[in-house]
Amino acid sequence: MKALSYIALLLTLSLTSCTEVIDIDLPTAEPRLVVEGNLDFNKIGATDTVFIKLSLTTDYFNLEIPPVNNAVVRISDKQGNQFLLNELGQTGRYYSTEIAKPTEGDTFKLQIEYDNDLYEATETYISSPEILEVTQKREKYFDTDYYVIRVYYQDTPRSNQNLNYYYLYYHYEDKAPQPRVLSNEYAKGNRMESLYIIDEDAVPGEKIEIELAQISRNYYDFAMSFFDAIGNGGGPFQVPSGRIIGNVKNQTTPKKEALGYFRVIEKQTATHTIYEQPKA
Repeated sequence: MKALSYIALLLTLSLTSCTEVIDIDLPTAEPRLVVEGNLDFNKIGATDTVFIKLSLTTDYFNLEIPPVNNAVVRISDKQGNQFLLNELGQTGRYYSTEIAKPTEGDTFKLQIEYDNDLYEATETYISSPEILEVTQKREKYFDTDYYVIRVYYQDTPRSNQNLNYYYLYYHYEDKAPQPRVLSNEYAKGNRMESLYIIDEDAVPGEKIEIELAQISRNYYDFAMSFFDAIGNGGGPFQVPSGRIIGNVKNQTTPKKEALGYFRVIEKQTATHTIYEQPKA
């Protein structure tokens, strides 16, 4: 058990205050493997440098995330080719430059050997539409001016009436990146639009890096659950919104579950430079 000490500030009816030290015992769970398995291919080029990041869960108030070192990480394709990934220093990031860009429907398997357990995940590659256009406009909401960035791309409906799912990632200068997922439920076969809003303090010349990828339904569900969990707000004692299920399975000790996801995507990219516009 790990004790957390904090100072509680209490106001009395006479508006005087007192300070009380309270010790709370928090349970320390057994560390679990966390997999950030991003097999991301660019639109151009026969091969790409791909990374799998491994770490361990830790106590809630521990700000340092321990990397997983010296694991055996392999990726295999449908032809039976196996690629052994090398760790970059002692960072927990494992990489390969040898995996050829796949074609639509190709399946990949990830295998991780760590702490006497074998973890596996499979995912199918889906190609992505191109980013057709990125626009910028000053718009006013609730008496505040914003720069509104719109990203456009073309949806191609499936013949079986299933939905398409998309992942967008915005990185604006030193701001925290903003990933998003959405479906084509209300725009099948149409030109799709995604918005990114920047406050009025944006400086002309600053850049926004944009990534777009079509993703599987399973990854969409995982991402939605993850975003819901981290977007709940609240303090350290808030009850989690639910269990987030990924596709990485422990084949040796099933009860010792891994966290995270192994995805295989084609990544479309664009860069937009902010330019001066009059207020709305």
